[in-house]
Amino acid sequence: MNLLKTIYHPQYVALIESLIQARKALSLTQLQLATILGKQQSYIAKVEICERKLDVLEFIEWCRALEQVPSDLIKQIENN
Repeated sequence: MNLLKTIYHPQYVALIESLIQARKALSLTQLQLATILGKQQSYIAKVEICERKLDVLEFIEWCRALEQVPSDLIKQIENN
C-alpha cells in the first residue's frame, strides 16, 4: 500500500497546477479568486502550494469560478 498522502501525489499536484494556470489565464489574482469564492486569500495560497487539499465540492466551485469544466480537468489529469 502506498502511504504517500494524496495531496503530494503527482496527479493531485498536476490538478492544482491546472487550476493555477486557469486562474492566471483569466488574469485573476489569488485575492480576486478568493473574493469570488467567498474565502480568504490565504485559503487560495494554501491550496495552490498544497498545504490544504480541495475536496470534490470545493474543486467544482473553483472550476466554476475559473470557467472550467471539472470533468475536463479530471480527464486531462487521468491521461497524464
